Amino acid sequence: MATHIEGQNEKNFLLLYRLVVDSTRVLRAKFDSFIPPGTALGTWLPSDKDLKKAKLSEKQIRLMKKYSSSEKFDVSMLISLLRHFCLKASKNHPLWDETDNSKIPPSMCDDIANIVRIRNLRNQVGVLFCIFDIVSLSACLKL
Repeated sequence: MATHIEGQNEKNFLLLYRLVVDSTRVLRAKFDSFIPPGTALGTWLPSDKDLKKAKLSEKQIRLMKKYSSSEKFDVSMLISLLRHFCLKASKNHPLWDETDNSKIPPSMCDDIANIVRIRNLRNQVGVLFCIFDIVSLSACLKL
């Protein structure tokens, strides 16, 4: 029995690793396909007003202004930039607001659907880690 559990734990770890690492790589490659690293900022950089509308934090806006590569951009920032600036013709597509991947048909495999799936999975993992941290903290504090 322990072998089966260890094997399942290893499989789960590898899936989580792929979600965290590979999804970031995929989003970065997609962003870089629109805005190649080293692009002259004057020809692309959105206004501060537009960056704030895209719900970027002050830290993310400062990072954007120093842009020379997307390597420093986190997943939230990449998704927001893709939605609001790279795929802006479809930034109001209702799929962007979908939080349940089971409601996205498997046959739908365009850029928006795939980005939304990645975002939703990462959000679910983040919530699980927060719950785990709260439970661990409660146990440590004997709450």
